[in-house]
Amino acid sequence: MAPATAGGYRDALRSLGREGLYQRPFRLALDPVELPGLEPDVVRLLGPAMLQFYRSLDRLYARSLEPGGEWGFVREYLDQGKPESLLRFARSRRFRNDVPRVLRPDLLMTPEGPVLTEMDAVPGGMGLLLELSLIMQSQGKPNVWGTSQGILFGFAAMIRSIDPCPSLAIVVSDESKDYFSEMDLLARRLDEGFFPAVCLHPHQLRFDEEGLFYRKGDGREVRISIIYRFFELFDLPNIPKMDILLYFVKGGKVKITPPIKPWHEEKLGLALWHHPRLRGFWKETVSPEAVDLFDRLIPPTWVLDPRPIPPVAQIPGLRVGERSVWDFHELGKLTQKERHLIIKPSGFSPLAWGSRGIVIGHDVSEDEWAREIEVAFSAFWTSPYVLQPYMTTSPVLCRVWDHDTGLASFEEMRVRACPYYFVTDPDVHFGGILVTACPMDKKIIHGMMDSILSPAAHPSAHRESRTLQVRGAGFHNSDG
Repeated sequence: MAPATAGGYRDALRSLGREGLYQRPFRLALDPVELPGLEPDVVRLLGPAMLQFYRSLDRLYARSLEPGGEWGFVREYLDQGKPESLLRFARSRRFRNDVPRVLRPDLLMTPEGPVLTEMDAVPGGMGLLLELSLIMQSQGKPNVWGTSQGILFGFAAMIRSIDPCPSLAIVVSDESKDYFSEMDLLARRLDEGFFPAVCLHPHQLRFDEEGLFYRKGDGREVRISIIYRFFELFDLPNIPKMDILLYFVKGGKVKITPPIKPWHEEKLGLALWHHPRLRGFWKETVSPEAVDLFDRLIPPTWVLDPRPIPPVAQIPGLRVGERSVWDFHELGKLTQKERHLIIKPSGFSPLAWGSRGIVIGHDVSEDEWAREIEVAFSAFWTSPYVLQPYMTTSPVLCRVWDHDTGLASFEEMRVRACPYYFVTDPDVHFGGILVTACPMDKKIIHGMMDSILSPAAHPSAHRESRTLQVRGAGFHNSDG
């Protein structure tokens, strides 16, 4: 394979620009990013474990609907703020066994190992990871974790498991428009090599009594058999023709994935994992292997419930220093040193995705922290918030290319790893890992101008070691 060169990376950036994937600039890594502490067994087990989690969450939700049942609080948490019409649709027997078919956890790399802070049932990044993996391959980097086209083949297999002869439309809402280019790229790759596929805005959908279709540039009409929805369910009222789409989905003329189940899009599912009253349920419905994995990966998570609790009670597992927290209202009085906590909207809100709505306790003033706690309390009945410990991440050494200077250097960065899994039922296929790396002074890891977006390096790949004396030193890209 040809060695990496400055010209090669400039060409790579141009290709990203042509595909519309460089609208929010980021930096390129010269090598796939290594992930110390992320073991291959964790990556292998996590996809099937997440599928078990979603299936069990469906069972838990169904049992929470039983009149007089002991788990009515689960339904209360998961239904708050959702329109009754949406809930009736989601509870339909037709969709009882439907689960998200693209699974993506957010893993932070910490000194104690990976920590699973979120599960995303409508994840972005697939088209970008596909293109970045192909760039790494073209630059002679053979050690990507997965294959260069794992996303493409995994997504195609997932769609074909729903319909062996599909005609796919990936529908992207205006709220999610920043991801349109990468989903359009994915659709074009599928259309070229697998089955008819297109990426559309909702207003481009057409319908007749037989179902949904779209009109190609040459005037031909193409009937749609599957919708891959790239929009969150809070966004439904803003999407044109959504009532018509759901009508055909419920009638069975069009299939849709991810399913219209709003409880799949709530971060508070992680709080339910740790809830002491639900411990027996999870052990009954999830394999021992998956229970052990989630116990290690899922951090303590609490729903910020403002309702008073009896004086003899306390919040399970929530401690500040050496003392227990007896009531969530105590959180507003914590000192800065005690506020190594993070709050974020659970779901069904425009603030619940893209790192919006996140507040880091030790990064704001005491007054601002107290105000944000009150904001979370006031939102409880419409869009609950969750509380988690703030995770200190391990520094990861990344080899970064600067497209302005043509030089590369080593930088220590904070890293989030996002593996992608595709469900073909009963199998789960691993598609690759997208790494987002940010400078050490950034509190939240997300795509930004200073960030690196890159495929992950497989831990079995042995690269030539580079010791600390070259850390931060500049060298020309032709150095390899």
